[in-house]
Amino acid sequence: MSVESLLTRSWYGRCGWTNVFRPIQPLVRKVVLKKRQTFLEHPEASYKAPVPVIIVGNISVGGTGKSPMVVALCKLLKANGYRPGIVSRGHGAKIEMPTSVYTDSVAKDVGDEPVMLARRADCPMVVFPKRDEAVKYLLATTDVNVIISDDGMQHYQLNRDIEVAMLDAKRGIGNGQLLPVGPLREPIERLKHVDFIVSVSDTTTDALDKLALPITLAPLIPTNLVSLDGIKSLHCHRAFVDEKKWHIMAGIGNPERFVETLKQLGLQPENSSYQWFTDHHSFAVADIPSNGAVIMTEKDAVKCQSLELSNSNVWYLPVSLDLPECFAQAFLEKLNFIKMDNSHE
Repeated sequence: MSVESLLTRSWYGRCGWTNVFRPIQPLVRKVVLKKRQTFLEHPEASYKAPVPVIIVGNISVGGTGKSPMVVALCKLLKANGYRPGIVSRGHGAKIEMPTSVYTDSVAKDVGDEPVMLARRADCPMVVFPKRDEAVKYLLATTDVNVIISDDGMQHYQLNRDIEVAMLDAKRGIGNGQLLPVGPLREPIERLKHVDFIVSVSDTTTDALDKLALPITLAPLIPTNLVSLDGIKSLHCHRAFVDEKKWHIMAGIGNPERFVETLKQLGLQPENSSYQWFTDHHSFAVADIPSNGAVIMTEKDAVKCQSLELSNSNVWYLPVSLDLPECFAQAFLEKLNFIKMDNSHE
């Protein structure tokens, strides 16, 4: 079992072995709070872009649905006359300067999620660990008039106008403790100061209810399965009727949510096999079964499409986030208010 799996079991389960780190938690909390307090007291020390900046992030580690939210916001913005652009860290890639991402970019050069976002959002995109520098480069090379940062809620070198915090419906905030005892990058109270809290779900859960916070539910809408080469499409329900045995594989932060989505589409879990990799895993040919029906996430597919596989029965599942009308309206109203406010400065 990987270190990532052991940590996840402790943070979101009952084994709690990470409690051995409790003695250092006061120090961690002090450092985390000081970082944010410095940002609040000295906003002039962080880069303030001339266009609105929207952060889509979270206060916990692991997958919470940030990528689908970024795509959904880009589509919402474009539908309302905006020209959005995206910045991202480019996790897993060695990026030494701000780098533009295109639909045909290579995942190992710029990161897997950025390539997926560039394809799905169809917006200008730049990756660089220093997101403030990525924003400057994006503004200098494109005509975007609003920027979405994929993750980066704790990247306080970049000022922001709107913060959207993503929460996992089932896992919530886990044991509610800061790293490394728990999964939190910042204390729970941080959620009271973001503009929107969104959970990728169509029903509320105990994990969300106990937070007693205004949380928007936004369900994932799966499309058909798509072959790894992008040529063929297969209706999910028909796929799971015709093919009983599937091998499910994923290198993402929360593979359990991927499995739940597949189950809702008709996957028979008792006939399926599973293979989890660490988040942002760099896939090799040996990782993919040489025969049998395989399903992976869209994020993993962008890395596997360049592999020379002997198995032609490999598919991925694209998903889209269904933004509730009330959220879309509130979001656009806040953005319009920010634009008006900035025009008077």
